Amino acid sequence: MLVSDIVRRNADFYCDRDAVVVPGERTISWSQLEERTNRFGRALLSLGLQKGDRVATYAPNCGEYIDFFFACAKTGIIGATTNIRLAHAELISYLNYIEPSAIIVHRDLEKQAFFIKDIPSVKHIIGIGAGHSYNLDFESMVEAEKTNDPGCKIDETDIFQLGATSGTTGVPKGALLTHKNAIAAILNWMLEIPTPSEGTNMQNIPMFFNPGGPSGLHPVLMKGGRSVIFPAFEPGNFLKSIPEYKATNSILVPTMIGMVLSHPDAEKYDLSSLKGIGSGGSPISREMLKRARKVFGDVFYPMFGMAETYSSGMTLRLEDQYTEGTQDQVRRLNSAGKPQMLMQARVVDNDGNNVTKDNESPGELLLKGDSVSSGYFRMPEETKTSRDGEWLKTGDIAVMDNDGYITIVDRKKDVIITGGINVFSRDIEEAVTSHPAVAQAAAIGIPHEKWGEAIHCVVTLEPGMDAKADELISYVSKRVAGYKKPGSIDIVDSLPIGGTGKILKRELREKYWGKKSYGEPV
Repeated sequence: MLVSDIVRRNADFYCDRDAVVVPGERTISWSQLEERTNRFGRALLSLGLQKGDRVATYAPNCGEYIDFFFACAKTGIIGATTNIRLAHAELISYLNYIEPSAIIVHRDLEKQAFFIKDIPSVKHIIGIGAGHSYNLDFESMVEAEKTNDPGCKIDETDIFQLGATSGTTGVPKGALLTHKNAIAAILNWMLEIPTPSEGTNMQNIPMFFNPGGPSGLHPVLMKGGRSVIFPAFEPGNFLKSIPEYKATNSILVPTMIGMVLSHPDAEKYDLSSLKGIGSGGSPISREMLKRARKVFGDVFYPMFGMAETYSSGMTLRLEDQYTEGTQDQVRRLNSAGKPQMLMQARVVDNDGNNVTKDNESPGELLLKGDSVSSGYFRMPEETKTSRDGEWLKTGDIAVMDNDGYITIVDRKKDVIITGGINVFSRDIEEAVTSHPAVAQAAAIGIPHEKWGEAIHCVVTLEPGMDAKADELISYVSKRVAGYKKPGSIDIVDSLPIGGTGKILKRELREKYWGKKSYGEPV
């Protein structure tokens, strides 16, 4: 099965039924979506783009994303969504790596899209929304083309999207995601989370977080449902829109859940239409889950995934979500659960042997399944080192208990998860140490009531140099995206160093987390 088969089939079965709703703008039926994606696919081909060429996006959530995804699926042109929250230097680095032939820019971001001039590969800029100044207009391109299928020969092993994921080298990696990967991931989500036929998805996760956005969108669409798309998440609007659209599904990271629960109207609306909410980014605390159940009901499904697996991986199923019970039962709330139906998982030691299932012996988490990417775009060495045969080395350190529940206890890649967004500590450390007064820096995540983790830096200064914490924070804020900016910085005489010369971040974390890791029971 191909991703494009979703829209083709549903256009036949659910012709006049809503597929995409953009409140205040438009409602698109399945038959209209089939025609629009044929038209936009043909428009891209008419620009001279071919199968394997890349098209990037630079836009907030909007209905055109759906056109874009399915047009790529029908033509073999590779989609590459870009994170609009990245700093310009980061965007330039990533886009010059993937070399898109065209980029789609929303009118609201046109003024800040001046960095495109530094991307030599871009031959075409396509504007979205009335009032942009670009020569090419998305809607005009759609209207100008014929409605018949582009007729491109596509195979399930062809690349559908590049899933952007930061790497330790400072340059993001583009995970190669095929039609087969996408369909397997969608099936995993459908098998794990209740997804009614003809349901309604409330799209809250930014669709530029590829593939986090599309993976939560497609399962509902695959079953003939519709997606309601708002430009950004707002808790009050989310609450009132659930009964208005009889929403059945959504994705909320714990930070979003907390924002909804703190809203004064949290218990005002009838939310009984909800059947399944996927949650990712970080575990849901016991207290938050208790409160959330009172408002939403038993509809939360914490999940673990990554760009390399099209956001599929593991699920903490409903029957395993104990807020009361034995220590072992409650501890599972902080686990990633068990592998999804179409996924296999192992935790291995440094020699590649499975660790003891005692919930104490750590090892690296490995994943295998049809949703796992074959590697990284134009990065053969990184692809090679990230694989152990058919198994993906996730870079996450985990433990497994005797019943097969897997808990992430550390981050081999030093990821900080703030507000459900993955931030690599190396990006921050490089920015901090570029200051002439800084000798060494270590970025860690520390507990934060709203964001789950806040970014904190511990630094040492060069001999004879002086700098203040506020000065360093201001310096870094000009060099990284806003969500990567450290909230606090400690200046110390020395950092704990291990036998190999590496900074012992576990010792730094103990000050804030205690001896227990954040993977321990709440």
